[in-house]
Amino acid sequence: MSVEAGAVKVMALGNRESAEFVSKAFIGTEKEDIFEFIDGDIHEIVLPCGLKKVDIIVSEWVGHSVFVDSLFKEVIFAREKWLVKGGFIIPNVAQLFVCGIADHPRKTVEVNILPQSDYPGRSYMVREPVSLIEDYVAKEQLITEKYLLKTIDLCTAHINDESFRVPFKLRGLRDSQLGAVVLYSDIGLCRPRGKFRLMFSTGPKRPRTYVRQTILFMDNPVEVAKCELVIGELGMYYKPDEHREVEYSFSLGSSTIANP
Repeated sequence: MSVEAGAVKVMALGNRESAEFVSKAFIGTEKEDIFEFIDGDIHEIVLPCGLKKVDIIVSEWVGHSVFVDSLFKEVIFAREKWLVKGGFIIPNVAQLFVCGIADHPRKTVEVNILPQSDYPGRSYMVREPVSLIEDYVAKEQLITEKYLLKTIDLCTAHINDESFRVPFKLRGLRDSQLGAVVLYSDIGLCRPRGKFRLMFSTGPKRPRTYVRQTILFMDNPVEVAKCELVIGELGMYYKPDEHREVEYSFSLGSSTIANP
């Protein structure tokens, strides 16, 4: 796309297979030398042709819950090192939302129970339900309205923005039990003081994408009435020992009846 749009030089990092496919498409054409694949770690590579800066960064950087299995840190690094002042990042904005559902198929995993010092004996295995999964939720499962947790703009984002804790309010759409919350994102473009332009969404009301929703289960579901506001807090924390992974915290507080 960038080559066809008239770019003087296009450099690709990461996916060699896709890059080779693009390169073959331009073999024997006047644009053959425009596209080039750069192999290596992003922190160690050198741009070809003596280039020091780029005008545009294009990346499929968004992961599950925005930051899980994401290229967020890599794009921030590229922005700081190579992007010209006023340059573009496509897409640059991710909006992280939360909404509530009553239930969803919940997997179980084997957990090894080790003997305690006060009760010596053999360890044993038990099956326990998982606390979260990455899956797809249908719009018919929704029992609350959505709530915007966080907006991330890669043009201004800081490397530590993937760790946060924020309050939320979920308004009930009907009388039901709240058994889990769902995290999803809207991805798009927005220039300074400009209007957000949606490119795609991982939400339950949109077609499925390669990025799934994150479902956080509650061990003790709570009753929610139509128009009731359920107040809580959700946190997401980067795990430095596991690249591109995060930990979650989730709690519910009080609830009130809102005006219809």
